[in-house]
Order: sequence, then structure tokens, then C-alpha cells
Amino acid sequence: MPVEETPPPPERITAGETVSYGETEHPGVRLLTIDRPEKMNAIGAGEAAGLERAIDEFRLDPDARVLVITGAGSDAFCAGADLHAVAATSGKGEAAPLFIPEDPANPKSPEAGNIGPTRMHDLYKPVIAAINGVAYAGGLEWACFAHLRIADRHASFGVTCRRWNVGLGDGGTQRLPRIIGLGRALDLILTGRVIGAQEAERIGLVNEVTPSGACLDRALELASALADLPQGAMRTDLEATLRGSGLPFESGLEVERECFDRLLADPELIEGTSRFLDRDHPDRRSGAPPLHLPGRAWSFARQAHSGQRDRLGRDFIEHPSGVAELCSEIGDEDAFVAAYLHDTVEKGDASFDEVEAIFGPRVRQMVEVLGQDGSIIERKARRDDHRSRVAASDPITIAVYVNDRREGIRALTALVEAGSDPAGFGADERVEQWRGDLAAVSETGTDPALLESMRAELDRLQALLG
Repeated sequence: MPVEETPPPPERITAGETVSYGETEHPGVRLLTIDRPEKMNAIGAGEAAGLERAIDEFRLDPDARVLVITGAGSDAFCAGADLHAVAATSGKGEAAPLFIPEDPANPKSPEAGNIGPTRMHDLYKPVIAAINGVAYAGGLEWACFAHLRIADRHASFGVTCRRWNVGLGDGGTQRLPRIIGLGRALDLILTGRVIGAQEAERIGLVNEVTPSGACLDRALELASALADLPQGAMRTDLEATLRGSGLPFESGLEVERECFDRLLADPELIEGTSRFLDRDHPDRRSGAPPLHLPGRAWSFARQAHSGQRDRLGRDFIEHPSGVAELCSEIGDEDAFVAAYLHDTVEKGDASFDEVEAIFGPRVRQMVEVLGQDGSIIERKARRDDHRSRVAASDPITIAVYVNDRREGIRALTALVEAGSDPAGFGADERVEQWRGDLAAVSETGTDPALLESMRAELDRLQALLG
């Protein structure tokens, strides 16, 4: 049996002793690493020169489509300018100066930027920052240089140079407000406070937060997806977005028109539309996964329950829609999808195989657990089997189950409050069943607040029934 040879590692270009740049395993994706972990990847003169060489290489290489920037190690993306090098620009200390002013009496920073080509404003290929630790001062500015930011859970961000009377001279005052808005940018710029990845995501500074240690893999995965897309329209759209940012609306539209008109002469535009018509794209091929699972789940459920009414006399689709509304707060897309689909097999005309083919094995498993086993004839035995299977499942599935019950409780409560006769809906029996359902999952470690919500809603309904 022949032994498979290990493929050689992707070519790496040394852009300086502490900066590396080169190819990755995915064609078109390049990786730029600031490799000075013992100094928190702080940028001195050597790193600034290396970054400039790397960015120029990426910009001019026709085969380079997407760039990922990160820092070495797990503590820092980049802590900004090396302040020893900054002090040396005015003759203090023994470190190599970040730059040497031509006129010491009237010092001016390099035109391209203090810590690399940070003042570049016309790079229209996607750049992704994989933020694997602190991104402070100039490190935050380099993060903002990127078009997208993926951060490890332990990452942190701040204009910490505020403490040392060092200003933002590498795009921070211009890019940060454009990313998160003026008010939030001024908060960070003026206070110098440090924020974590969760707050950074909430205010829009970070596009996605990953478990610690995973941001680079995720950034490379995203870069690979972008590199696989047609590049012409992506670059003109990126250019129009960046150039139009901050302009009056009409001026921005003119920029967009200029970029779009330039694309019209690109043969790839005709090729792209032909591929759509010929279904020559993974999104258009038969059996392709939906672009948006919840939207597809809604459509699937509506078709599966077409013409059905629920026990409260409503169009059946109102029930799974209500459950999905409650499940939207869980923060798990599969739970959101399963909320729409949970009755499509038991009470609709769908099959488990259809659910799996479109929505995947996890959603199928959730739908199987959330539905009763129709082969069990006796009602109590069927209900007991259902409760035991739910109680033995995962917390997300149990949360969907609880929200399924809560939606029913809320709907029946609304009918009673509106003056409907509760006896016509078997209200007393339903309350008893729901209390049994609640008891079955009460010891499973499910979110206590969720269980308490169901308990309070049941108590309120029972009080209405008298």
C-alpha cells in the first residue's frame, strides 16, 4: 500500500523578522501575522516596515483575493505601537525609533502611517482581522483597518494610549466612528476604557465572537468562502461602500453608479448571470441547503399544515409561529427552526426524512423528540413516553418543548380573557396536562427562569378559570 506524502506547507514570505506573510491552504487566501508575542505583538520600526511590504504584496498580487491578519500567540492581536520606539523618535531611550522625523523641530509622521500602511484607504480586496487577544491603541486601529473582525471570547479592545498622552494616528479617529457610530466611538476614544469581546460584538465593532483559540480558523474559513465567490462585483461593491461612507447620499449614489458601470464592462458579469440561469452554482443546484433556514422552515411548516386548524380554532400555522417567536430568544438557530417544524411530522404531512434532507440531522432529532409517538395507541402511555424522551434530551430541545407549552397557555389565556367558554377547549384538562409536562422537565437543569415563566403563566390561567 503506497504511503501518502504529506503536502508541503503553504509558502510563507518573510516580510520582516517579526512579520510573516504568505499563502494558506486555500487558493487566494493570504495570512499576515505579527509575530512578536513576547512584546504583545507591539509594532516597532521593523514590524511597521514588514507590514507595509506585506500589504503591498497582497494589494499587487492578482492571485491574492482575501487577507487575514492576526497576531502570534494567544494573548494579543496587537498591543499597538511599541512605546519604547515611540519615545525613541524624540531621542529618549535606546530602542530603535519608530520613525526618524526629517525635521526634529517640526516632526511629522510618515505619510503611509506610523505603524505600517494604516492610512491606506483604497484597498478594495476583503481584509479580515482574527483578533486572538488584546487589540489596544494601534492594535485597535489595525483591527479597524480590516473590513471584518472575528474575535476570540477572551479578546479585549481599547484606546489604552489615552493613558500615556499618545494619540490615534493610524486611522482610529476616522475608522472607529464609521464602524460603531460617533457616540460609541467617542466613548472609547475619550475614556480609554477597555471592553471585552461580548460588548464589542454588541456595539458592532466585532462581527463574530468565537470560543477562545478558534478565531483564526473561523477567519480563514470565512476568507475561503469569500475567495470562492466571483471577485469583480465584490470589489466594486466594497469600493463603493468605502468611498461612499460619510458622503452625502446623492454623492454616495454617484460613487455606486461609477463602480457599477465599471462592472458592466466586465465579462464575468455576463458569465455570472449565465451561471444563475444554468443553475451552475452550489446555491442553485438541486438539494442545495437553504440560504436562510428559519425562512425555509416557516415555508415548510405552512405547507405541511395547509388547511389545518388547531385545537383552539386557529389557523394551525399560528401555533408554530408563536413557538418560534418565543424560541428566538434562545439564540440557537436550530431551536428556532425546530420551533416551526416540531408538529410538521406528527400533525402535518411531512416526513422525518424530508426534514433531515432540508434542515439536517440535528433538527430532525429535535423534531423526533418534540413529537409524540403515534404508534403508541393509549393516550397516557403516549404522553408519558413523550415526556421521558424530552426529559432525557438536551437543554435546547427541552427549551423548545417548554416554549411549545407556553405558547398554548398564552393562546388559551387570551381566549378566556376575551370571553370564550373555557369548557369548549377542555381548559381544565389542558392545565392539568401542562402541569405534568412542567413537572417532567423541572429536574433536568433547564433554565430556571424559563420554567418559572411557564409556571407563572399556568398559575395565571388557572386563576382565570377559577
